[in-house]
Amino acid sequence: MRLIRPISRGVVVSGIGVGALAVAGVVIAATHFGGSSHATAPAVSAASPATPAVVSVLGLRRGRVPWNRPLTVKVTNGSLRSVEVDAGATLIDGVIDAHGTIWRSQTTLVPLTTYVATVTYADGAARSHTETLKVVAADTDKHLRVMLSPDGDTVGVGSPIIARFSRSVPVAQRANVEARLAVTTTPNVVGAWHWMSDQELHWRPPTYWKPGTKVQVSATLDNFYVGAGVWGTGSHTATFRVGDSHISRVDVARHQMYVYDNGTLIKTMPISAGRDKYPTKNGVHITFEKSQVVTMDSATVGIPRNSPDGYYEKVYWDVRISYGGAFVHAAPWSVGEQGRVNVSHGCVNLSTSNAIWFYNFALHGDIVDVYNSAAAPDTSDPGMADWNMSWAAWVAGDANPSPEALALHPKSPHDSEPPAPPYSYQPPPSMSPTPTPKPTPKPSPTHS
Repeated sequence: MRLIRPISRGVVVSGIGVGALAVAGVVIAATHFGGSSHATAPAVSAASPATPAVVSVLGLRRGRVPWNRPLTVKVTNGSLRSVEVDAGATLIDGVIDAHGTIWRSQTTLVPLTTYVATVTYADGAARSHTETLKVVAADTDKHLRVMLSPDGDTVGVGSPIIARFSRSVPVAQRANVEARLAVTTTPNVVGAWHWMSDQELHWRPPTYWKPGTKVQVSATLDNFYVGAGVWGTGSHTATFRVGDSHISRVDVARHQMYVYDNGTLIKTMPISAGRDKYPTKNGVHITFEKSQVVTMDSATVGIPRNSPDGYYEKVYWDVRISYGGAFVHAAPWSVGEQGRVNVSHGCVNLSTSNAIWFYNFALHGDIVDVYNSAAAPDTSDPGMADWNMSWAAWVAGDANPSPEALALHPKSPHDSEPPAPPYSYQPPPSMSPTPTPKPTPKPSPTHS
């Protein structure tokens, strides 16, 4: 009889049945579970009828046996007739040796799993006995765990599902890991995973989420053997809801930021983006952190504080759009340049009142799409990694994409955004209608 090995692991229980359990050496093996474990012994060996037969599990210490060695049952002063070992609904294969005194499983064990051995044996007088022994496999010292996000939040239409693992996942095991992850959406959404690194996996649809979508993602790593002594552990579930569509288009050439709520332009704000020396990166960014105050230090990006481009100061109403240090934030020092010229170190500068409004408006995972900059997107940056590649390139990073995902040929997310309004330049009231020279750029912080 051969049974399928279950996903979930049994409850950890320690203890032994009737009979004394002795400690002895074991033989190292490295195989996986087989099927049934019923084994029949050869003829009963001669033994003194005055000496009782004793059944023991070798390698047992405090009710536990090594997980990475076969389970070994031995009878002394007797002969084994049959041994059946189960772990819940799973039976494991084993063989009785030629002497009829030792039964050894053909596989190693699963950490923290309880095994029950039913042993039938004959004593020296050929009388038959049955004992039940219960042991627990010891734990491994190497685990693969996962953290899922977002969880419990209302997020923006650009928010990916993120699975972060506690250690590297080998390429050969990535499809197996994906098989232990499940994404359920209401309404149904076709999507795909993409390995951002050997420890981080993202899932997204081909275009931005539809507002109101409900999402559940689950992971079950219990009983999953990664290899090299690493076992998966833990079952987790995360849920979130997609909120309203917030898409902000930052036009570096126009020095304007256009904010759309569910496709409707609700606010146009003058901005100052990165100067030529420190340009703001082009491409789709997502908002992933908000702070009312951030201390920005040019030394963290290799610019000495006391140099002409240096800075070290507190900056307020910050919405982060890249790990590289780009924010949308209040910049009262550049209000005179906002709407006219780019003077920052790469951030999107707003007036204080506009920055407060945007800070309160933004959700985690909103879209901030930067246009008309000379700098290409940095796809290694988590703020820009998810939406600046074609769907074909995204699916190519999935170890086991679905046929539905492979069949899609969507337009790029960038092309699905609402169009920018017609350009009609109106000089600020403080400006003369006659042309004025561009001001000299001055430093503005961008990195924390």
